[in-house]
Amino acid sequence: MKPTLWLLPLEPLEERYTGQWYKWLPETFSKAFEVVTLYSRALTKKVEVGAFLDLNSTAHYKAEQLRQVAELFADGRVKSGDAFWVSDIEFWGIESIRYLARLQGIRVYLFGFLHAASYTNEDFMAPMADIGQYLEPAWIAAFDKVFVGSHYHRRKVIEQRLTPLGFEAAQLAERLVVTGNPFRSKELVQLAQESPFWKEGAGGVLDMGGQWPRRDINGIHVLFPHRPDHEKRPRRFLRLIEPLMAQAAAAGKKLNVAFTTGREKYRSTNDPRAVAQIGTLAAHGKVKLYENLKRGDFYALLARTQVVVSTAIEENFGYAMVEGMAMGAQPLMPHDYSYPELVKDERGFLYDGDEEFADSLNSLLLNGNLNVGRVRSYAAEFDGAEDRILNAMLTAMD
Repeated sequence: MKPTLWLLPLEPLEERYTGQWYKWLPETFSKAFEVVTLYSRALTKKVEVGAFLDLNSTAHYKAEQLRQVAELFADGRVKSGDAFWVSDIEFWGIESIRYLARLQGIRVYLFGFLHAASYTNEDFMAPMADIGQYLEPAWIAAFDKVFVGSHYHRRKVIEQRLTPLGFEAAQLAERLVVTGNPFRSKELVQLAQESPFWKEGAGGVLDMGGQWPRRDINGIHVLFPHRPDHEKRPRRFLRLIEPLMAQAAAAGKKLNVAFTTGREKYRSTNDPRAVAQIGTLAAHGKVKLYENLKRGDFYALLARTQVVVSTAIEENFGYAMVEGMAMGAQPLMPHDYSYPELVKDERGFLYDGDEEFADSLNSLLLNGNLNVGRVRSYAAEFDGAEDRILNAMLTAMD
């Protein structure tokens, strides 16, 4: 008989991959577990306080899940040998699961994913750094295994949060496992093909075996896929791209630049100036602004894009870049953080400084078709992340 895995997901927002995890993780974990998902209710689907999740809603969502966990223990439904999966270990009250199990003599296993941490300067979690320096090591200590998206992230957590603990650091570091983020590139393509943007691509003309919209003058040359929040540096992107747009115009050409959001309106929780700048450019027809996108719409636009660009201050995985690569868009990313891991440190997709950004972008725009297959293969390597997570969980339970 399979043990039970009690799965605590994040709230499934349309603009985030969290909704896809609702499907992907139970499907994979059910190979070895009876999976029971503890659903909850979000206060809102909009982000008012926070960044990619609304923190008021998240606190409510997780509190409701914790209430369900307490009832499971009280009803005797949690048994020795069961496991808990927490889709975000930044879960206030996670220590209660350990506490309830130990008080009742039940051996349970805790596994979860670590998306970010409070040590990053200017990031949305930075205001919690004074408390996070103690909380984050404690959360890691509460889990049997904690999964992260990149070697960079694992290294930063050890350096910034575990090493200051001294002799405990090595023991806790063993609990951090690099797997990549759960990802399914084929399902991205399937969603994209259902979008009206797919058929609109390049006048409906397809190439590469009838799979991919051709990237020509009707497509998108450069796309900024991030939310326009300060930590993604949208104004730096504008500072870098506007001179190149002007150069193209002076030569009688147009550099097609696009911005996207899954929200009803293009908005930011901490950088309204960037939103205003982008809105003005869009109003004058200088850039394209796509709002209220479903996931499939976003993927279809990526399939029409030649280069997808990041200017983020830090990235622990780079989900938007991997999504772009899966759809055949070439990435242009800082030569820093987790980004080199996504492309095996291939310098043509990485830049240092403003001048190199322009040179690298021009190179990718001129030679893009040579690299599409390669970037798609890089993205496909993360398709195995869920199985790597499951195998590590089962090993820890042996």
